Amino acid sequence: MLEYLSILGGYAFIGAGIKYIDEAYDENTFSKKIANILVVLCILIMGYLMVTDGPSMMIFFGMIVALIFAKKIDNPAFLIGTAGVLPVPFLFNISLNIELLPLSILILTGLIDEKGNDFADNRKIKGIIGKFFDYRCMMKVGVLGLCVFGFFSFIYFIAFMLFDIAYYAVKVYSSNVASKRISPLNYVYSLIKF
Repeated sequence: MLEYLSILGGYAFIGAGIKYIDEAYDENTFSKKIANILVVLCILIMGYLMVTDGPSMMIFFGMIVALIFAKKIDNPAFLIGTAGVLPVPFLFNISLNIELLPLSILILTGLIDEKGNDFADNRKIKGIIGKFFDYRCMMKVGVLGLCVFGFFSFIYFIAFMLFDIAYYAVKVYSSNVASKRISPLNYVYSLIKF
């Protein structure tokens, strides 16, 4: 049970952390000092999951490789994060078991997501397909498929969804609230008050 909680919590933290870092460097919405602290925390948590958990290693490795190919490692924090986390499974996991089919599927679906998201952002793709790529759903489909066909347990689909929910929650907070300098507590209060 504790293992599942660490996977679910770790994915959610990493998703929120990555988006916070992205917004701090790209939109100047958040503090770069906090973003730099989050880089270290994300490296530690992601590195831990990659070393101790085979499916997490493939999911995060696939995601990072897709981002590299899509040229989305576009700020100093992401460059440091990538350089810090990529060697971790090779340095600390001597029994590294990489399955090429799941890893290839994750890299391919991640790359399709990034390219599709670019097209959706530029309005070259609209409608349902545009929304599909706007929310980067291809890799979600890839993870779900790997769960359905028995490569991964369904806990990884849930964890991946938590990663995305946390990622988009920070994005929504950044675009709708942080730019107006409303505190996180006041924002939560505004959501729950009647």
